[in-house]
Order: sequence, then C-alpha cells, then structure tokens
Amino acid sequence: MKELTKKLLDLVYQDVKPAIGCTEPVAIAFAGSVCRKYVTGGINKIVLTTSKNIYKNGKSVMVPHTNGKSGLKLAFCLGLLNGDDKKNLLVLSDITEESLKKTLNFINEADISQEIEENCHSIYIKSEVFTDNETIEVVISAGHTNVVLIKVNGKTLLEKNVCDTSSSMDEDLIKSLDFDILVEIAKDVDIAELEYIKEGIKLNMNVFNEAINSNYALNIGKTLKSLQDKNIMGNDVITTIRIATSAAADMRMGGGDLPVMTSGGSGNQGLGVILPIYLVSQKENIDEEKMLRAIFLAHLINKYVKVYSGKLSGMCGCAIGAGVGVCAGMTYMLDGTNEQMKGACNNLLANLTGMICDGAKDNCSLKLSVCASEAVVSSYLALNGVIVRNKVGIVSDSVENTIKNVGILCNQGFKYSDDVLLELIK
Repeated sequence: MKELTKKLLDLVYQDVKPAIGCTEPVAIAFAGSVCRKYVTGGINKIVLTTSKNIYKNGKSVMVPHTNGKSGLKLAFCLGLLNGDDKKNLLVLSDITEESLKKTLNFINEADISQEIEENCHSIYIKSEVFTDNETIEVVISAGHTNVVLIKVNGKTLLEKNVCDTSSSMDEDLIKSLDFDILVEIAKDVDIAELEYIKEGIKLNMNVFNEAINSNYALNIGKTLKSLQDKNIMGNDVITTIRIATSAAADMRMGGGDLPVMTSGGSGNQGLGVILPIYLVSQKENIDEEKMLRAIFLAHLINKYVKVYSGKLSGMCGCAIGAGVGVCAGMTYMLDGTNEQMKGACNNLLANLTGMICDGAKDNCSLKLSVCASEAVVSSYLALNGVIVRNKVGIVSDSVENTIKNVGILCNQGFKYSDDVLLELIK
C-alpha cells in the first residue's frame, strides 16, 4: 500500500501546480518558449496545429498581461518572443507592457497560420517556426507542458512516443483501483505529504480576495456579492461558495496575473476543488488535517474521473471532474460513510452530466460557480439520506461504473458536439 500511495501522490502532484492564466493558452505560450531556445535568425513563418480542445479553450479566453486580449497566436508569440520554458505554467509571469507591444507589432507583420489536428490527444500542440537559419518543430501532447518532440533543421533533439510513456501505465493503474481504495489512501497518507495543499488554499483564497475587491472580466462574483448584500441572495455557505468561485474565475479568465493552484491540470478546477471544501471547513469548524485530507481526496477523485473522460472533452470538467471530487472530499470531511461519498458523487453526476464545454472564456465563472455550489448541495443531500437510485439514466450500479458511463459519453458522444461547436465559434 505504501508504494501505491507514493505513486498516487506523485500522479496527483503532477496536475496540481501553480498557473497564471488559462492553462490552454499558457500551454501554447509554453510551446513558444521552447521554440525560442532554438531561434537564431529572423522569423519568417509560424504554423500552429492544435487539437480541437486546445483551439476551443485558447480562442476566446483573455491572456494575462495583455489588457484583455485573447487568441492562440498572441499566446504563442508571447512565449516565443519573451517566455522562459523553465517557468512551466508560469511562463507568462514576466510579460511587461514593452514586451506586449513588441509582440503585437510582431504579430501584425508575421506570417502565422492555424490548423486543427483531428486524430490526436485532447491536449496537442504542434508549433513550427521557420527562420532565416533554421526550421524548428516542437510538439506537446498528453499534458500541458509534456514536450514529446523537438526537431531543429530536421535533426531530432528529443522524441517521446506518447503511447510508450508512463502515462498509459499510470492510467491503467488508476483504472484498476476502486473508490474505497482511493478513500483509504486519502485517510491514511502521511499528513506531511499534503503540505503543498496549504499553498493551494493560500493561492486560491488570495485570488478570490483580490477579485472580490477589484474589477475583472464580467464581475460575476462581485455582482453576486452585491446581490447577497441586498438580501436578494442568501447569506449561507453555498451562496458564499458561488461568490468565491465565480469571483476567482473572473480574475483568472479575465486575464488577471495572480497564480492559481490547479487540479487535474486546470486552474478553474483547482478553484472548484479547493475553495468549496476550504470554505465549508471554516463554516463547520473542521480541523486542518481532515480538511487537507478532504482536498487531497478531491484532487485524487478528479484525477480518477479524467482517466475515463480525458483531460479535455466536450463536457465541462468543473462538473464531471472537480465537482465529483468535491462531493467525495466534502462528504468525507463531514464524517460521511463511503456509501454517502459515493451517493454524493452520483447525485452530482445525475444533475450535471452533459454540461457542455463551449470553450474557455470569461463567462466560465457562471458554470464553475454552479458546479461548485451544486457539489456542496449534493454532498449535504447524501449526508441527509438523499441519494439518487442506481441504474437510472447515466447513474449505474456503482459510482465507478457511473464514471465509466460519463467517460463513454465524453469520448463517443460528445466528440461530435465538439465538431459542431467548432463550427459555431470559428
């Protein structure tokens, strides 16, 4: 069990990292920063090829330090001209007004084309840079900073076959586990291993506090708070969670430059996992250790869902991933049984399965806040004896099989919705 616990700790930690900005355009900027290391001549042409989901999530969301601008070309060129790949998902942290101006001028003059790759991982970015002195090709696949190919002038400097990497074995390992084992590991893991979760709470609460006192994107969180102050919305923990998650997402999706702790590789999902459990723990006077274990369990369940649904899909990950994680973690934190934890997860999936992802953008604050608050409601319902029936609709005979059903729906059904959405948003 110790070896399994260590492996799962490592797998969760891989996808729980600080990030500035939406992780899809940031991944594109990261690709640019990798190319930058090999550029010695004047740049003549750039070709960006991405998966449908990278395109969808990179098209409209505001890029940090750009005064509300968006786009894949902008994100890539910011990384290409200014980025440091060593900073990973913080690659845009040092963009200045001067570097932004330089980048915008470059884009106006540059030959840049965009293409979509049909048969690839949901996270896929191929960047080709043609200069006076070299041709550079960098490919990222199966992870936002997972570089699988670097070629310069036709010479391969790095190559990894995605199918041969440890990620496939990791997914098989997670699929071999059941819900009860994941809960047991979260209960028994050495609490010293969960110190990084404290940083996530600090970062994400800092984003909320900044957003609620400033103006970002559509100001959804700040407006909800004003409605609460006018007694139009209730003064309860569920409303507070709606306010906190939407405000934090306003900052992140509105081009704010504060780092957010991710979950499952997503900043919004990091907000959706950490803030609800933390805020409920404050309301219910839960001790710190149990709260940290609850957040770890939520990260772990989010990871579990993703091996079936994919990291990116046609469904909103805040609903089917982060929200399900909160159901498990919060129910555990409030002394629920394993059956109540499973019931809470099924409650949410019966409710929110099918919420589409129509691309990353400022109004994601609405969806995130609904998913986070409904996850908390689903947990309290299960704790009070309300659990949806098995074998009804998407809900199967076990929570594991319900999650498998959601994965089938994502991979076999919603891939067609992505095609339609791409035509709608182009």
